[in-house]
Amino acid sequence: MGNAEEAKPTLYNQGVYEESATQKHRLGTVRELDDGRRFVYCKATAAAIAAGIVVSKAVAAQDCTIAAADALINLAGVRKITLTLSGTPTANLYQDGYMVITAGTGIGQIYRIKGNSADDVPASGRCTLYLYDKLATAHLASDTTISIFENPYNGVLLNPAVADGDAVTAEPPLGVTQRAVTASYYFWAQTWGIGSCMLIASTAGNEADEKRLIQGTTAGHLFVGPTTLEEDQVVYGRVFESADMTTAEASLIEILIR
Repeated sequence: MGNAEEAKPTLYNQGVYEESATQKHRLGTVRELDDGRRFVYCKATAAAIAAGIVVSKAVAAQDCTIAAADALINLAGVRKITLTLSGTPTANLYQDGYMVITAGTGIGQIYRIKGNSADDVPASGRCTLYLYDKLATAHLASDTTISIFENPYNGVLLNPAVADGDAVTAEPPLGVTQRAVTASYYFWAQTWGIGSCMLIASTAGNEADEKRLIQGTTAGHLFVGPTTLEEDQVVYGRVFESADMTTAEASLIEILIR
């Protein structure tokens, strides 16, 4: 593996409608087809996911600091960093995740994580992150505060149901399954272009404003119809169906997530 700025693959060994028990691409890899459809490479959580389902994942930050004893070894040009953290990560929990310097020396920098040691390596309460790219700052001091995040495409699940057009959750849609996915398998979720999704219908008719799609009141489904969303809020898709939709119907839509 090289650094995080490598070009995206031009050859793929897992079809967009295939699943795999083994990982064949980096999580988060984006794949675009000649008709404009885009897909992102994901791993399912430990539960199967049906076809036509919106998936998401809430990613909580693990806040870290740098002990004075470690400050001098976290030097510019190295591809690893030793942190003090409150959690107890397993080995490579943060693989292909992200490290953000949130305060102090080096604030604003972001690095992609190649892997991590288990908790207490090299010592109690400390953890080593291995990075794709070299640290840029001369050295990160004990005033540096860091947040590390799991890859958001690792362990995706049904997007939670929300009140129609009203609620906002911490789990924005990441993509839509186009085939059923086995628990803990790797797959491509569609993020853009013509696809299919389970929908929830409006009962008010076929007005033009009912062709918008947002998070629905059934987990994993999108809602067809007018909403209380402001115009500058995210629109997750639009429906092509000319007739009024039926509840829990799958239909041809244009996905506009990413």
